[in-house]
Amino acid sequence: MRARLRDWGIHPRKRYGQHFLTSPSILRRIVEAARLGPGDTVLEIGAGLGDLTEILASRARRVIGLEVDPELVAGLRQRLGRLPQVEIIHADALQWPLPDRLKALERPRVIVGNLPYNAATQILLRFIPFPREVDRMALMFQREVAERLVAKAGTSAYGGLTVMVQVDWDVELGLRLPPRAFHPPPKVASALVVFSPLPAPRTDVGDRGTFLGVVKAAFGQRRKTLKNALGTLKPEDPRWAASLLDRAGIEGGRRGETLSLEEFARLSRVAQGSLEEEAPIP
Repeated sequence: MRARLRDWGIHPRKRYGQHFLTSPSILRRIVEAARLGPGDTVLEIGAGLGDLTEILASRARRVIGLEVDPELVAGLRQRLGRLPQVEIIHADALQWPLPDRLKALERPRVIVGNLPYNAATQILLRFIPFPREVDRMALMFQREVAERLVAKAGTSAYGGLTVMVQVDWDVELGLRLPPRAFHPPPKVASALVVFSPLPAPRTDVGDRGTFLGVVKAAFGQRRKTLKNALGTLKPEDPRWAASLLDRAGIEGGRRGETLSLEEFARLSRVAQGSLEEEAPIP
């Protein structure tokens, strides 16, 4: 790997959060966790030096590699040009048009990536709203984020990200990696998370915008009780949050991390109804 970086005349850049995986056995385990089939189309987020890309191409029908670093794009196209099933696209996963570009890919669609940790959560939040457009995802995160994604209600890792993901996805913590597995080694441990879309949402959350607003408010200040935290949704009415919680059958002295997904959904549906009742008639 170091030789390839030297040959390409580049070095890992903090700007792009680059930490390259160095072990072929680890790369193979990532591909195995993604459960690729010979007919799959793979979208790789962050093609890097192409090591994972090559293995993906040996298992899947087609691989589209997104890479934001223009210097890596040039090296990747030179290295992988012999593989007709691989396409390297110079693009930022935070800007790549969704869901249109996903819909243009043949199914099954699998997303794989060693995500840059400085943008991993933002990238994930761009893709999770489209469970009907993706058949599976296997993504590398720093371990703290990975543990939040698979957390259960009532645990310290449980938070807004947990709730937003688990409405539409089954999540499984997979491969765990120490910093020394990467070059350069990050300051944190890492873990692979496998996402499988549910055939339907786990529960009826009502309007998605209202649901996200409720979840974000509930976890906005973790030490606040729900009564105080949800008050930020309608600060002009100091009694609104207490009334909302009462109608949802949820004790206002609880905190967000104690609520199950179904309780958040119920709270969202009641909030939606309350806001619609108060909306002015056009």
